[in-house]
Amino acid sequence: MTAALPVEGVQGEGEDKMDATEEGLSGVVAGAVLRSSDEVDSIAGDKLEGSIREVETTDIDAEGHVTKQKVTGTLTLSNPSKDDRVYDVDAVMSDSGSTNLKGNVVSVEELEPGQEHVVDYTVSDRNMLMMTERFDTNPARDKERSLSLAMGAENTLSLELEVRNVASSALYDVVVTRPLPKGMNVTEVEHATVEDGTLSWDVGHMEAGATSTIVVRGTLSVSGKKPVSSGSATATYRADSALSTMTFEDLDAFCRGFAYMRSVEGERPDTWEVTAVFENRSSFAVDLVKLQARLKGSDELLFDFSDVNEDVAPHGEWRSESVSVASAEKPDLTWELSYTVLPRTSAKTEGTLTMAARDLEVVDGRVEKTYSKSKLHSYREQTVHAEIRITNTGSSEINLMRLTDDIPGIFHAVDTSTLKVKHGSQSLPPEQFKAEVSEGITLEGEHHSPDGAGHTLTLTIGRKGPIGMAPDEEVVVTYDLVAPDPSPQNERVDAPTRGEFSCERFGPVCERDVESAPSLRVVHHRRDFSAGKQALKVGGRGRYEVLILFENNGDTPLADVQLKDVIPPGYEMTECEVRANNSALEDVETTQETDATGTTVIWHLPSVGKAERIDVAYMIKGDGEIDTDLLNTFHGAVFGEEIEDDDVEPEAPVESAEVAEDDESVPAMKFRDDVLDRVMDAHGIDSEHRDAFIAHASSFDHDGNNYLKKQELEDAAAAWNEAHNEAPDTSEEAEEAEEAEE
Repeated sequence: MTAALPVEGVQGEGEDKMDATEEGLSGVVAGAVLRSSDEVDSIAGDKLEGSIREVETTDIDAEGHVTKQKVTGTLTLSNPSKDDRVYDVDAVMSDSGSTNLKGNVVSVEELEPGQEHVVDYTVSDRNMLMMTERFDTNPARDKERSLSLAMGAENTLSLELEVRNVASSALYDVVVTRPLPKGMNVTEVEHATVEDGTLSWDVGHMEAGATSTIVVRGTLSVSGKKPVSSGSATATYRADSALSTMTFEDLDAFCRGFAYMRSVEGERPDTWEVTAVFENRSSFAVDLVKLQARLKGSDELLFDFSDVNEDVAPHGEWRSESVSVASAEKPDLTWELSYTVLPRTSAKTEGTLTMAARDLEVVDGRVEKTYSKSKLHSYREQTVHAEIRITNTGSSEINLMRLTDDIPGIFHAVDTSTLKVKHGSQSLPPEQFKAEVSEGITLEGEHHSPDGAGHTLTLTIGRKGPIGMAPDEEVVVTYDLVAPDPSPQNERVDAPTRGEFSCERFGPVCERDVESAPSLRVVHHRRDFSAGKQALKVGGRGRYEVLILFENNGDTPLADVQLKDVIPPGYEMTECEVRANNSALEDVETTQETDATGTTVIWHLPSVGKAERIDVAYMIKGDGEIDTDLLNTFHGAVFGEEIEDDDVEPEAPVESAEVAEDDESVPAMKFRDDVLDRVMDAHGIDSEHRDAFIAHASSFDHDGNNYLKKQELEDAAAAWNEAHNEAPDTSEEAEEAEEAEE
């Protein structure tokens, strides 16, 4: 502030005084040099205080980009005195462009003792501290960072945190804290501590432009498919400057002061000693900024001070050195004194940066493989359809996969032209996958095929771009295999598959073996059946009985059996009975078709079991001549596929018996009751020995399946007779039984 005090010359005591409080003061800015807080604090007295305080709360992403920021500021002008007021307070601010303040000058008419004037504002587009994070779940592959985890594997993790001071001033008390992923086992960390799963990094002091980095390494195993949070890093700091870069350019105010010029006549006439005096009548320290004085009408300055070195203490006085002036009368002076309450300015910023947490998605999959057949017939070329189904059972997308598939030696090498890959309902283009076939199998270690070394199919899917296989979606691979000449020695041949999946190109790999590998075996079954027809004339003219026989003595049941016969023209069927092993069959489907050659009759049987005999007996009646040779002609039997033993239930009732002998239990054994009876009759074994014979026959279960076949019963009967010195029954009934068996 400036006290411009033009004083008229007055004769007398030689002193001209003016109260430098309110009257005669101009409002010109004093322009005092702002000093450091430490220097100001070392000076006694109250000061005019101006402070800037800014608080930053910012959200960022892992790359350090600001996603949300809020910076609030407070500009405060304070009168700390308990007794004196200040007035005409002016604060001139610089670099306020990033704030929403209107103008760069804040003026207050007066501040009473202990009073504050507060101005709130906001700041935008400014930063002091930047933080970035580089998280990698497969650091061994330094091509690209990944953020996925392989289910069930020990994933290696690397976390790199960096903070950078982008302000023009130093930062203090920089601290970074970060919870680590749940379950992470830290193996390496420097310059930081980890306690209860939380990383604490005390960075401390950072000069302008400085950067600091730490690296944390560890491992993490996951057992569930839910994503794992990577954790959210938080950095805090403080600074002795404003984030907005706004500062005080000037801060001044008036207080109670008294200024005057003292003129004292010297020893010799017409000489005067002139002195400038300022009395500080307040509790404030006062900074004298400027003093100029001259004789009225003269341009020569008697006093010319800018920023007087000495500050005026509270309730103190300042006097200048005296200046001699030659004048016959008391000097007529014009003078100007500028002063201000000593200002104390400060700026502080407190900031918090919070980085958004990221989810570490879990990669997992299920591999299923099936063959269209589990059994192959020996020495016959057969085609098997193979299907591999991969299901995404994790939380992450699967964008790249590699399959390693054993092709057993029972097959030719796979023809990759038959290979098809589907993602959902869409077929993948050929350029999206690559199939390679190499000699020898890779995975199976025990159940090999003796027919050859086999091959390995290696299939890479996702070559030209990510598959985009979302959780619960499937990829299905199909192809055909040809078994040219399977040998009976292929008792068990397994064909496992292994899948490797990843989300990112260089991310961790989840490896899964097929849950249940398809297994093949070769069956050496041969067909053996008997068929015939006999027509017998019965009482009465034009009446015949027709008998048709079909007996399956092969190794497997037969499916879709059709027995066919032709009734001569002029004759019709009057009765019909179909029996299986002497038991009547009900509801046998029959179809008839009549033309000029006669009536074709077909009996449809869903299946005929092993050792099962079908007898068809029907009567025909008609007029006219009949060709007996033609009538006795068997018109054939047609049947479909052979039915494997373990694909169907037994076709006829079986009996299970437990025979007690010498207080010991005999293991349960299954057999066909009618076959047992025929064998016992044929070998003259009395029915009263039935239970004993069953117990005896149990030891003749050559294939160990707890089921006695006809041949095994025959062997048991022969051994029974030899042990009991009994010859087989050669009676007429026994011979008839044998003929029936044949």
